[in-house]
Amino acid sequence: MDRPANDDMVEGFRDGYDLIAPEPSSNRSNSYRHGFMVGRLDKTPSDWGKYSYDQLNLMADEAMQADEPRGI
Repeated sequence: MDRPANDDMVEGFRDGYDLIAPEPSSNRSNSYRHGFMVGRLDKTPSDWGKYSYDQLNLMADEAMQADEPRGI
């Protein structure tokens, strides 16, 4: 679907840049957790290339789709 990131995803991405921030638990949205993971990937050179651009886009769309019933 390739839609823009939602606010939860952006917040998670920013939090993922803080390498001492704890991994989010299931009380966070799928979008937040995806954003966190991508932010953490950006800050962890050993993980660069772990996912392709297309894989990350698909994962983002799936996270946002899963959150739709929750109104996120």
